[in-house]
Amino acid sequence: MKKRVLIAFGIFGAALAMLPLFSAFEAHIINVTAQIENGCLVRIPDIDFGTTFPQEKLDKTFNVELSGSFLASDEMDALEYRIRQKPKCWNGNADNPMFGVVVEDNGGFVCVDDGFEILPVLCPYLSKHEITTDGTDNGGKNDSSGIPAFHGLPGAWDISKTLATEVTGRLIKSAGDVFDTWNIDLKVPCFSRHCAQDWEDFVRGINPQANPADYIQPLENEHKLFGCDLWLEITAKIPPIGCTEVLDLMLVLDRSGSIDSTELQTLKDAANAFVTALTPTDGGVHIGQSSFSTTGSLDLHLTGVEADAHAAIDALVAGGFTNLKEGIELATAELDDAHAHERPEAPDVMVIITDGAPTRPVGTAAADGAAAADAARAAGIEVFVVGVGVNASTEAYLKDEIADDHQHYFSAADFEDLETLLTELAICPNE
Repeated sequence: MKKRVLIAFGIFGAALAMLPLFSAFEAHIINVTAQIENGCLVRIPDIDFGTTFPQEKLDKTFNVELSGSFLASDEMDALEYRIRQKPKCWNGNADNPMFGVVVEDNGGFVCVDDGFEILPVLCPYLSKHEITTDGTDNGGKNDSSGIPAFHGLPGAWDISKTLATEVTGRLIKSAGDVFDTWNIDLKVPCFSRHCAQDWEDFVRGINPQANPADYIQPLENEHKLFGCDLWLEITAKIPPIGCTEVLDLMLVLDRSGSIDSTELQTLKDAANAFVTALTPTDGGVHIGQSSFSTTGSLDLHLTGVEADAHAAIDALVAGGFTNLKEGIELATAELDDAHAHERPEAPDVMVIITDGAPTRPVGTAAADGAAAADAARAAGIEVFVVGVGVNASTEAYLKDEIADDHQHYFSAADFEDLETLLTELAICPNE
């Protein structure tokens, strides 16, 4: 179950009669400290933006830290999380504001509490960037690049915008990365007929892709409370696959045409690093490989010979469509206890790496891929998935239908993140 912490933002407006081109704001941060058990701790001080003016830039920060229980655990080494933006509900009383719960409903958002309503949305005006050095991992950077202010408009803020504007982070004990500091920067909007002449330059200087006119608030919102809730959700705790002395593991690698030559080489480098970290031996870890494009292929029987595993990875050539079903089925057959290369006493694991949703067989690709994963689980195989640069709907499919559960799914922003993700799967926290 995902654990969540709510970071609530509110902003009040107040007109200044002597300055017709500027509108003053107060902003208050509500419910900003919470602990997520057995995962991370979010430390946020009380924040008050005070009185502000359109086109001001106001920076505030908060930390996401590994909890004491996580740091003390020998079972987990790394944690992944995401921060999502959602509209904010309130009771409509400016003199005694109270804030409620917002939930998703048919692609939009509604307030749970009777009599509560959604505030004018502040989310488009909040930037989010992680500003700390992330230990030794990936050159000191393993979190997403963040998102600038002036995003998500025009139109109502719905679930598609929440998914499109999320940012992600990772914390890794073994890399010395035990906390992230995030900067939340409010870029104060202006109101219709009250915007300064350099408004367009101001917006484009922050986000060149934004249309400045989309971010001018209507005049009737000038005195209203604005709000945005930020939800921090843990998406994965990375378990130490390589901590078992005996293991039969099948790599299931995507080699479809959507992977270009540079990405394919990065995938090969990552998979090779993973194999090296697992240190295959005759009496210990055995590794095999299947791969898939328009059809699947069995590239390597389970073996304790590390050089053979590297050779199978290096021989991959990309092209064609995505037949995830056949890649999984070939790996499942290799891990069958009755197979000549499988050891019945060894735990069975499958690690799938893909950059997209299945497209073959035509018309049944998604259902067939899910059925193949279910059959692997029924055979006693633990199924991990690494999604590389996938969109929100594909990530949901891989998490819910292919991986054993959300803790068995890992998201790589692009192929450059693969090596870090895979090698962490293979390293025991106490080594």
